[in-house]
Order: sequence, then C-alpha cells, then structure tokens
Amino acid sequence: MGSKTADEILAHPRFADARRAHVDALVELFAGDRFVTRMMADAGVITLRGFLAGFHAAYDENDRTTWATPGQLQKLIAERGLASARRLDDLMARFRQARYVLSVVSPVDNRVRILTPTERLLAHDRAHLAAYHRFLHELYPERGYDWTLRQDPRVQLAIRKAGFYALPQALAFTRHAPIMMFLARDAGYLAFLLVAQAELSDSNRRPSFTSMSDDLGVSRTHIRNLFVEAEDAGYVRLGWKRSRQVEIMPPLWEAYDRFVADVQAGQDAIAQIAFANLREAEAIEPSRKTDSTNGPDGH
Repeated sequence: MGSKTADEILAHPRFADARRAHVDALVELFAGDRFVTRMMADAGVITLRGFLAGFHAAYDENDRTTWATPGQLQKLIAERGLASARRLDDLMARFRQARYVLSVVSPVDNRVRILTPTERLLAHDRAHLAAYHRFLHELYPERGYDWTLRQDPRVQLAIRKAGFYALPQALAFTRHAPIMMFLARDAGYLAFLLVAQAELSDSNRRPSFTSMSDDLGVSRTHIRNLFVEAEDAGYVRLGWKRSRQVEIMPPLWEAYDRFVADVQAGQDAIAQIAFANLREAEAIEPSRKTDSTNGPDGH
C-alpha cells in the first residue's frame, strides 16, 4: 500500500475537520499537565523524545548506530540545528534527573553508556504519536490507524523503528520555516496551538498573553515577544497595544495547512512500512509455532 502525498491529504474533503480535531487533540494532550507541556516544549525536546523512542525500538547490540549514546544524539539533533549542543546536553541531563531516561552501561562495551527511555516517556510518546495518527484515521480509516483506539505499544515501537530508518519523512516538519519559527521557541508551538484552537472553534474568547503564560509555564514577556516577532513577519495581527488578542493571518494558516499535510504524509509513509513489517512478522510467527509442534519428519 503506497503512502499518501501532502497534496492528496491537503485536497481531502475532510481535511479541515481533521485539522480542527487534530489541534484539539494536541491541546488536550498538554492542557493542565506540566510534564506533557515540557515534553512538547520545542523542536529540540520533541525530537529528542522521538529519537529516544526510535533508538529504543531499533536497538541492536551488534549495531552501534542503534545505540542511543549522547554522541549519537548530538550528531542527529544538534548537527541539524534543532537544538544547540549545550541545550541538548542540558536536556539529556534533565531527562536523566527526572527519570524520563536511564543511563545504562552497554552490555557489549562497558566503556559506553546508552540512554534508555522509561515507561513514562514512552507512554507520552505513544499518546503524542496516536494524536497524529488519529488525523490520518479520520481521513483514511482503512489504512490501519485504528491502533490509536487502543494505543498498542507494539505498534508504537514498530512505527518508531520504521521512522528511525526514514529520517527525511520523520523530520518533515523542519522544512517549514513559518512553523519552525514557533517550534524553535520554548512553548512557542503550544502557544500557536492555543490561538489556533480558539480561532477554529469560533470562540469569542481568545487566549491572552497572560493566560498563555499561565497555561504554558513561561513568562508573559516571552509570549509577547514571540507574537510581536510573528506580527513583524506578517503571520499574525495583535490587538490594541499589542497586548491581548492574537489573530492568525491567512499566510500563516496556509503555511500551517501545508505543514500539517506534509508532516502527515511523512507519518503515513513511515506507518505503512511499520504496518507491513508487523504483518510480515505475524505471518512468520504462526509458521514457527507450527514447526515447533511437529516432529523432525513433519508429523
């Protein structure tokens, strides 16, 4: 089964409804939960969490490229400009201190320490991945995304393993400069989602800088500076004295639609590989069980 393209997704008649539900799902994921907010704070954190899950799923003690060492993570994240080397070191230290990851000695080389995600981090990664795949389930219910209804860890790890070997698709979000402007800032994308949710719901109540600051655990000045910069770029319009309501302008909505479609196309490509791998594994497993119950002559 081939993967869907960004243009196909964008042209789908239910795209707008799925996008609205997707924004609601992401806001629901982090709303009122400071742990989850920190796990979605910016591109560096999101990418680190995703790579930790990917390394965990792909781990092979005989293949050092699948070992989640600090050096490997620096190479994959810092060299792509998704976080500075210093910030990444700080994030890895914070993850260890909070026991989102454990630092364990490699069983085949005691000079090397490997970062292994704990169940708490994997559970959030599973919920975040499911929020993305529910968008695809809404558009393409026949393509295997019903796994999100039960959030099966086996499917999650198969998807993360496939994504580990398909980085262009996994990192599709980096191609979209307008959205990266928000993703690059602490809680910037989450602030954008709060504004987008209010607009998509046609609510008369729009989040203020103060309410976003309270919800996201960052300063009001930080939120204000983010949206002032976005206004200067023509992406939003701010209310009187640049102090309260934020209105998303058409160029940013267009950029966001393209971003969502491209990211979801990448997710679909990865997921279809994972689903095929799971089907193959399930086909092999019964034959192994049959062989093990038969004698040497097949009876």
